[in-house]
Amino acid sequence: MQYVDAIRYYLLNTHYPIVFAENSGADISCLFEDAIKSGRMEYISFYGNQNKERGKGYGECEIIQYALEHSFLINKSNCKYIVKITGRLKIKNIKTLISFHTFLSWKHSTICSINSNFSFPDSRIIIASKEFYYFFLKKKEYIDDTKGYFFEHALCDTLKEYKKFPFSPFIIQPQIEGISGSTGNTYNNKKTTLISSLKYARYTISQLRRFKKLYRDSS
Repeated sequence: MQYVDAIRYYLLNTHYPIVFAENSGADISCLFEDAIKSGRMEYISFYGNQNKERGKGYGECEIIQYALEHSFLINKSNCKYIVKITGRLKIKNIKTLISFHTFLSWKHSTICSINSNFSFPDSRIIIASKEFYYFFLKKKEYIDDTKGYFFEHALCDTLKEYKKFPFSPFIIQPQIEGISGSTGNTYNNKKTTLISSLKYARYTISQLRRFKKLYRDSS
C-alpha cells in the first residue's frame, strides 16, 4: 500500500511529528503502534467524502479541516506551521525543504510551487501556517470539479488574497516520488544536475518578482 510505504519513509527519515488523516474510515493504525504510542505519530480516520460529485479536491479539504479540528499534535501551542503532503507521495528532500523554511526569514510565508502565470499551484506539498489553512478552508464550498473549480483554484485564490503571509516558491525543488491517486502518473525522483539547479533558481527568482508585482498591483 502506497500510504503505508510513505508513512514508513517519513518515520524512518525524519524526526518530525506526523499526522496521518484519511476519510474512508479505514484503520491501519496497528501498523504504526510504536510511533503512535510514543507520540511521534497521530492516526486520524473518519467517514467523509459524502459529496463525491464535487471531486477529490473537496474531499481533501474535508480531511484538512477534520485534522485541524481533531488533531492533538496540530493543536499543540508550539505547532506554528503544517507541511501538507499528498498521502501517497514521498518527498525525498523533505528535511532540506523544511530546514530552509525554518532557517530563513520566510518562516511566515506560504510555500508551494505554482505555474508561471500564477493560475494553478502544485498542491502535492504545501508549507503554511495553521492560520493560512483556516483561511483557505473558507473556499471549501466553492470547490466543485463539475464546475471547473478545483482544489488548486481555491489555493491559488487564497495565495493572492491572504497577504499577511506572502507566497514564496520552494528555494530548492521538491524531489517527489510516487504515484498520483488522481491520474495514475508516476513521479520519479530525477537526479539534480547543475543545469537543472540553475534553471530552477531562475524560475524561483522570476516567481518572487512576479508575485510581488501582483501584490502591488492588487493593493
